[in-house]
Amino acid sequence: MVGAQDATSATIVGRVVHGADSPSFDPTKVVVTLNVFEGITGFDPVSVTPASDGSFEFTVTVSSNRSYFVGAVYEGARYSETLTSADLQNEFVIRVYDATHDTSVLQFVSYSVIIAGAVGADGWIEIIERASVVNESGMTLIPDPAAEGPGMLSFLRFALPPNAYNLDVRSSLVGGDIIEVDRGFGLTTPVVPTTGDPHLFEFVYRLNYDEPTLDLSRTMRFGAESFRYVVPADTGRPIASQLDDLGATELNERFLRLLETTDIEPGQVVELFITDLPMPSAFGRIGDSAGEWYVRYAAPGVVIATLLLIAFLNLRRRQALPRLGPSGDAEAVRRALLARMAEVEARHDAGSLSQRRYEAYRNQIKEALVDLRVRTQPGVTDTEEL
Repeated sequence: MVGAQDATSATIVGRVVHGADSPSFDPTKVVVTLNVFEGITGFDPVSVTPASDGSFEFTVTVSSNRSYFVGAVYEGARYSETLTSADLQNEFVIRVYDATHDTSVLQFVSYSVIIAGAVGADGWIEIIERASVVNESGMTLIPDPAAEGPGMLSFLRFALPPNAYNLDVRSSLVGGDIIEVDRGFGLTTPVVPTTGDPHLFEFVYRLNYDEPTLDLSRTMRFGAESFRYVVPADTGRPIASQLDDLGATELNERFLRLLETTDIEPGQVVELFITDLPMPSAFGRIGDSAGEWYVRYAAPGVVIATLLLIAFLNLRRRQALPRLGPSGDAEAVRRALLARMAEVEARHDAGSLSQRRYEAYRNQIKEALVDLRVRTQPGVTDTEEL
């Protein structure tokens, strides 16, 4: 909040709290640092220790050209807030969490392998992989380089096909490094608990090939609630015996074939192949310009089209619950909906359905029951049975 010192000064007032409301949390164990930037010029950082109630203050010079970055370091992880001069009037809160090295706190909500395109004359293919990850444990995963055991078990890791190159990794999280590990890479970025949208990870790489068929199989260390494999029809033909072929759909003037499955178990091997790849022709090589074309245009276009296709399919599944038709049997629809709910409850109790997906299914069925009640005006509120 703005202080009373003078017209050009302000007091930044914040508070550090424990995101999981741990009764043993001691705010004085946190180090809070202020970094101020004006354009690209940075001023000397200032650090303070919060009071026992978590409160802290910084006195700053106010300028519309300045940005104020407040970071709190706790148990090896950094949590931050970015403020402008317009934000200085309000107290803000930084939530911190206890640390863990146990990667079982992570759940892969979805995983997609997307073929962006291939340059047959040069014999390479570009692949995009996207993962959405949730951490509902109330603890921050911090990789432990000193942990004993093979394979850097405390790291968030992603598999790569052999001989992948030109790797480019992007994430919605901030900080950390990319570390090469056996058959892939790991991230040193702390993975904080999710309170809203999942954390997103995307990486792009290339593979060379000299045969029309390429093996893209991989071990899914963390499993996945849903797995999708997307291949443009003009690039090749997908083969994946464990996935359901949902056919081809035209989006953004490209035909995409989508294969999908659910409930991939941790450690499960997913066999993926692409065949009928374009091979070098007698008319010569396309040259380096083709590679730039794929990177700049084909890859983003395929990703956007894929996301639109996935959203459409999710909406279609949402509407696939039993509904009352013009001459339908209301009681039969009601029983079918309740049977679906019983199935969802059983899967959730058995641990094969995440809390996030369980709540989504449950809400969909409740909406269908409400819709049925409105149409038939029953004497009992169906949702009360849930």
